[in-house]
Amino acid sequence: MLLRFVVKNLYSFKEETEFNLFPSSKATHHLHHKVKCGDVDAMRLTAIYGANGAGKSNLVKALQDLKNIVAAGSITRTVFQSYKFQLSKSSLSEPVSMALEFSTDGVNYYYSIEMDTGIVSYESLSISHKTKDILVFERKSNGSQTLKFGEGYSADKSNKLFANVLQDKLLGKEALLLSFMAVNYPDEMPSITNAYRWIINDLIVLNPKYLKNLALAYFFSKNPGMNSLLQDVLSGTKTGITSVEVGSRVVDESQLDPGFVKGLKDAPGVPRILPNTADDRINNSIVYENGQLVYMEIQPKHQLSDGTDIKMPINFESDGTIRLIEYIPLIYLVLTKDCVVIIDEIERSLHPILIKEIITKISESLTAKGQLIFTTHESCLLDQEILRPDEIWFAQKDTEQATQFYPLSDFNIHKTANIENGYLNGRYGGIPFLSNLNDLHW
Repeated sequence: MLLRFVVKNLYSFKEETEFNLFPSSKATHHLHHKVKCGDVDAMRLTAIYGANGAGKSNLVKALQDLKNIVAAGSITRTVFQSYKFQLSKSSLSEPVSMALEFSTDGVNYYYSIEMDTGIVSYESLSISHKTKDILVFERKSNGSQTLKFGEGYSADKSNKLFANVLQDKLLGKEALLLSFMAVNYPDEMPSITNAYRWIINDLIVLNPKYLKNLALAYFFSKNPGMNSLLQDVLSGTKTGITSVEVGSRVVDESQLDPGFVKGLKDAPGVPRILPNTADDRINNSIVYENGQLVYMEIQPKHQLSDGTDIKMPINFESDGTIRLIEYIPLIYLVLTKDCVVIIDEIERSLHPILIKEIITKISESLTAKGQLIFTTHESCLLDQEILRPDEIWFAQKDTEQATQFYPLSDFNIHKTANIENGYLNGRYGGIPFLSNLNDLHW
């Protein structure tokens, strides 16, 4: 579970800015939305509102950046200099910093990193508690590089020697110690490996490009539970689809690029997207299994007037229906797996009633295991029957055009208040400021 994210001097974030999922003592309903994480609680649903340009998407981008550099193990591929807060000259000479607090397997971790011009100037990992944090490691780079591991580690002579070699020889200033240790020495410090794996595997940050790269047909064919959810959602939302099948056929490898075929054979059972076989809105899948190349495609069925079903090409469906199909694996993850799914502009191409129904189903679930965080403009979700006030956050820019975040629970909200009307009337901020249209000669 994600507990908090802190970012400074990146995109529209000038000063240290925090977004967290801690519950407010003011909110007393939807108690099943609270999840015990060590000695703290966290909310499993959060919606982020704000005007266009307020910085909602920048929060998602920053989280994706952190995940990307941990996966790469280095910051050399990321040009953070051009991503710094640009509206302050002093910010351009300061480092970028990010910190992530999260919970996995009953342990809470706090990972912090500071970087500038291809150098990791500071990095640390701690096991966090309410009263005292336990250091796992800390590294600093100010001219020379220094490493410090948790209490007692260097008392062992071999550990001390390893730490010295790591500090002086093995770890470059552009490399992340978290990634280096988890990849090369996974058994040396289980805490480091567990934290790394959570960021890589359980923190899922989504954007439209991510959805386009999902081998959806393969996942639906191999996961009966996910396929069942797809059938239930489509039949319940009156899209005109009566059912969905995943069709498959064997592909002659001589018809494909040899390099593409080699990549499939080198990773049997791992699906990839077959180029030039689907429209630009949804991708089908190809996988090498049982000695064959198998192509899979999603085939929606519609009912004719005589009651018989007919299969339709997926590209005949509307953007909204395709978006809904793309979301099914993510909804399934939230319902069944202890992971964090973060979606930017969740309502894109979906009717307000449809997105409200989806979020309501997740909100009402007493067995959901995952956490869903999303940005949105859809005001119909501002309903206390769906979300608690501490699950609704707003992004707004200050006088320096820097993004600030704050939860609805900062306001005195009665449990019967119509927060949608209050939001649209500007009571809580996070909405666009418009010029008088008459002055614009409209």
